[in-house]
Amino acid sequence: MSRRTLDPRVLLLPLLVGLLLVSPGLDAQTGPPPPLAERPIDFPPFEEFTLDNGLRVVVLPYGSQPVMSARLYTFGGNALVGESRAGLPSLTATVLTRGTERRSAEEIAAAIEGVGGSIGASGGQDFFSVNVVSLVDDMDLAFDLLEDVVLSASFPDDEVELARRQTLSSLQAQLGQPGAIASRHFSSVLYGEHPYGRASTPESVGNLTRDDLVDFRDQVLQPNGALLMVVGAVDPSDVLARAERHFGEWEGEPTPIPELPTPPERDQRQVYLVHRPGSSQSVLRIGHLGIQPDEPDYFPLVVMNRVLGGGADARLFQILREERGWTYGAGSSFSRPAFQGTFSASSEVRTEVTDSTVVEILHQLERLRDEPIPDAELDAARNYLAGSFPLRLETADQIGGQLASTLLLGLPVTDVTEYPDRIRSVTAEDVRRAARAHLHPDRVAIVVVGDGTEILETLEAIAPVEILDVTGEPLLREDVLGARDADPIDASRLEEGVRRYEYYLEDQVMGSAEYRLERDGDEWVATTSVEAQGSLQETELRFGVDDFSPRSLRQTQSQGPIEIAVDLTVAEGRLTGSIDLPPQLGGGQEFDQALSSGVLLPGMDEYLLALSDLHEGASVTITTFDPTSGEPTRIEATVTGSETLVIGERSHEVWRVEVTGGQVPMVHYVSLDAPHLPIRQEFPGQPIRIDRVEPH
Repeated sequence: MSRRTLDPRVLLLPLLVGLLLVSPGLDAQTGPPPPLAERPIDFPPFEEFTLDNGLRVVVLPYGSQPVMSARLYTFGGNALVGESRAGLPSLTATVLTRGTERRSAEEIAAAIEGVGGSIGASGGQDFFSVNVVSLVDDMDLAFDLLEDVVLSASFPDDEVELARRQTLSSLQAQLGQPGAIASRHFSSVLYGEHPYGRASTPESVGNLTRDDLVDFRDQVLQPNGALLMVVGAVDPSDVLARAERHFGEWEGEPTPIPELPTPPERDQRQVYLVHRPGSSQSVLRIGHLGIQPDEPDYFPLVVMNRVLGGGADARLFQILREERGWTYGAGSSFSRPAFQGTFSASSEVRTEVTDSTVVEILHQLERLRDEPIPDAELDAARNYLAGSFPLRLETADQIGGQLASTLLLGLPVTDVTEYPDRIRSVTAEDVRRAARAHLHPDRVAIVVVGDGTEILETLEAIAPVEILDVTGEPLLREDVLGARDADPIDASRLEEGVRRYEYYLEDQVMGSAEYRLERDGDEWVATTSVEAQGSLQETELRFGVDDFSPRSLRQTQSQGPIEIAVDLTVAEGRLTGSIDLPPQLGGGQEFDQALSSGVLLPGMDEYLLALSDLHEGASVTITTFDPTSGEPTRIEATVTGSETLVIGERSHEVWRVEVTGGQVPMVHYVSLDAPHLPIRQEFPGQPIRIDRVEPH
C-alpha cells in the first residue's frame, strides 16, 4: 500500500474510510508446501561432426515436439572492434536478416513466419550468432534461409539507415535511464581500454557505414572454428546431410583475435559519482574484476553468490529491503564471459541512505571473507541451486543454450551434466576460501548514479570520489556543490492576506477552504482550514521571512473516527516530531533526523512556486518532506504557457504549470504577476478541481 503526502490541497479522508471497510484476507495455508523430490538430470547424448572447412556441427536430438532450432556461433563480438566502431556487431546483426541477394526483408519474414518459425541474429560481447527456428517438417526451408542470410546478406542501404536510427534512439533513451548509465560506467572503470569497457555511443554508431557492416560480416562469419548447434526432434544424419549441402562449400578463415589490452589493476577503493541532478534515488554498482571461464572455484562462487545476493532470500535483499526498507531490490552476480568477468553488487536506494547502503554492502562482503556460512544458509543455497537446475533444461532451446555456452567457453560438458553434484559438494570452508580469494572489498569500484549535491560529501567519507556527468565527462567538486549554495530565497515578497477556495466534484461544490498568511516577527504563518464531505483539516505552517527556511508544521485531519495528526519542527538543520496515523496506514512514527538543505515542509511548495521567476518553459524542482514515509519527495513544476482563465464572472491572466513526480499529477493555474498564487488546481483524469473565489 503506497502512502500519500498530506497536502492541504488534496483530500484523502474518503480514501481512508474505504480502507477501513476492506476486510483482511484469510490465510488458506499456514506454511509452505513440502518440497518435491529432486529430479535427476538425464542429459541427452549429442553427436558432433566437423566439416572439411572446419565448421563444427553439434546435433542434440531432444524432445517429442516436432520443433528444431539451428544456431550458428562465431567468435566476433565487441572484442574485435575498436572504440570508434563500438556498436558495430549489434548493428550488423540487426541488418543481417533484412535482405539477401535472393530475398528482400519482407520475403524473408514472409517465408519463415508463414511456417510459424523465426529467424534472427545477435552480436554480443564475445560471440556473433544467427539462429532459425521451425517445425522439423520445414527444416529444409530453415537451413535454406540460414544459408541465405549467412552467405548472401546484402545489407540494403535503407535497412542500414533504419537500424541506425533505431539504435540512436535507443542510445538517447538510455541517457535518461540511471540503471543503464550505471552499468555503462561500471564496465568502463573496471576494464579501461579493454574492449569489454567500451559501449556504443551516438558518435560511434552515427559514423558506421554499410561498408563497415559488410566488412565485419566478412571478418567474423567464416566456417573454420564456427559452431553450428542443432537441437530438437531431429535425426543427426539428416542434420549432417543438410549441413554439408548448405555449408560444405563455404570457405574462409576468421580474422585472428588481436592482442587485447589488460584491464587496469585496482589497489584501493574508489567511488565514481555520476552526477545526475534531481535524481530522487541513487543507483549503485559495487565490484571489481572477476574470474576467468575455467576458474576452479566457480562452483563455490556460485553458492557464495546465492547466499550474498542471488535471490529474494539472500542477505542483500533481506537486509536492504526487508529489514531496512531502503530499496525494492538488491542482488549480486559473477559474470563469465570468454575473457575475464566481473563481480558486482547492485541496488537502487533512496538518496538519503546512499552512503549507508554502500557501507552495508561492503560489510556483507567482509562477512563472507571472515565468517563461515551457517549450515542453514548453506543448505538453503545448495538446495535451491541444485533443485532448480533441471528447470533450466526443460526445453530443447534451454539444453542447447547450456551446451553451446559450455562448448564456446572451452569448458567440460560435465559442468552441465554434473552440476547438481558439484553444487552439493561445496562446503562452508570452500565458500569462505573462495570469498577470500575472489572478493576484495578493500579495492572495489563504487559507481553511484545520483544527485551529487545530496550525496557527494557522505560518499567522500567512504573513499576518494571521482565525479563524472552522465556522458562520462569529468566534473569538479564545485561544479556539483556550487549549485547547492544558491542565494537564499527572499520570502519577504509575499503579502499578508486571506484566500478562499471551493472544491468541485464534477460541477458540484463539495467543500471549501480558507488560506490565511500572516507575519509573526521573522516568520510567515500560513494557516489553512478545509471542510469537505464531513471531513475537517486544519494546518499551521511556519517558515522564515528572510531565508524561506522551514520552521514547523502542525496539521490535523478528521473524518468520523479517523484522525491524523502531524507535528514537525525544524531547528538547526534537524527535523523532529511525529505523525499519528490509523493502523491501516502504518500507525505512528517519531522523527529525529537531519533535514537536507533545500528540503521544504509540506505546503511550502505553493509558496516557493509563488516566489519563482516564471516564464514559458521555466522549470522548478521542489523537494518536500513526506511525513507518511519519512522521506523527501521531489516534484517538477513546468510552465507550459499562459492563458486567460474565467471563473464565475471574473477573468484571470494565468500561467499554466504542470506538476509531475509526486503521488498525484496536478495542473496549477497561478497568477501571471508575482507572487504567483493559485487561481485553480486540476487533477488530470479526475473530475475534481479547486477554484479561488471572492474576495480576490
